[in-house]
Amino acid sequence: MTSLTSLVRSTLLSKPDVSRVNGLRRSASLYSQGQPADSLYFIEEGLIKLTRTSASQGRIILSVCGPNHVIGEEALAAGSPIYYTEAEVLTDAIIYRIPRESLLQSLAAHSELATALIEELQERKLGLAQKVELLCLHDVEYRILHYLAELSKLVKPSDGDGGYQLPITQLELADLIGATRETTSTTLNQLERRGLVKLSRRLLTIPSPVTLRSAANEKMAPASAVSQAQ
Repeated sequence: MTSLTSLVRSTLLSKPDVSRVNGLRRSASLYSQGQPADSLYFIEEGLIKLTRTSASQGRIILSVCGPNHVIGEEALAAGSPIYYTEAEVLTDAIIYRIPRESLLQSLAAHSELATALIEELQERKLGLAQKVELLCLHDVEYRILHYLAELSKLVKPSDGDGGYQLPITQLELADLIGATRETTSTTLNQLERRGLVKLSRRLLTIPSPVTLRSAANEKMAPASAVSQAQ
């Protein structure tokens, strides 16, 4: 089956009403929470965070998306849809904006595109279900190990032994894993002493994602052993 990325490129990006937005810098907003969902966005380059803010100003980052991801799927809803999150740029980005009407017309005309998009949304639903599981059933250290390993998939390794540099602050990581900044900072300092991460301003460096995943697996091992014994 043709990938969603290939189908988006072949059926959507060449349409005359689709616009390519270059030169987006960190903190630029693609759309705001509660704004009319009038477009789907395709990420050509860069990282975008999707943030939800509650009425009491509590905040959580639902996900961080990278190249070849689509965001703004609320535009698919019937009626007068609105965006559930705010989409904010984390790194310099290039984005394609696909107007809602053009998107709906293309989905009606290309069943393969519609099927691929449905499968993508199903994967996203499973990802959010996994996030709920992590928030409810795992401690902060495991959540940090898991998400840093996942985020490292979105960036290329630096030259030499620079590791994988993640353009995310400790506060943003706290919002991603659902913990306080203080707890997140304390846990990161412990992981740095173990050589699993390197901390700097607005940047977290992962020397080895493989080692990070091994640490996460080891943390889960005792719980698995107890479960099997029972």
